[in-house]
Amino acid sequence: MVISKFSLTPNILRETPHGVHAGDWILSPDDLKRGDLCEPGWYQVEITDYEEREADTDQSTNCIFKFRILDGPYKGVSPQKLFNEKALGFGKNLWKALEFPFDTVQGYRLSSSLFRQTIGSKLEIYIKRGKSNRGNDFNDVADFRKISASKVA
Repeated sequence: MVISKFSLTPNILRETPHGVHAGDWILSPDDLKRGDLCEPGWYQVEITDYEEREADTDQSTNCIFKFRILDGPYKGVSPQKLFNEKALGFGKNLWKALEFPFDTVQGYRLSSSLFRQTIGSKLEIYIKRGKSNRGNDFNDVADFRKISASKVA
């Protein structure tokens, strides 16, 4: 039971570019953790989503992996990591942690389909404090590794 001095009352409907809305929202405990900043360190995570977005600068593809921390004081925090299609080499430690097939001559053969198949995969990420171009602090996913056998949740 939720006790509060505030009550939900019907809002006046308003039209937005996305339709008509009453302005009522529910924030889950996971929603409330999205903006939490983690202390720098290694965290066990699960890949919860993968999406692609067009880059504002040149219409290339941004590949965005979304994670959820699985345990500890930051359980539920959801950092993400973006790789641009023109610089996928920066993801080499992620590809290795996910055990993507590697050919010594060709290298990694990557695809949207392969990236989507990673949803549900568990690994460890290293988070450091980052600062956006707007000056906001964020959880900067800086490295990746497989979960060692002794740490599997």
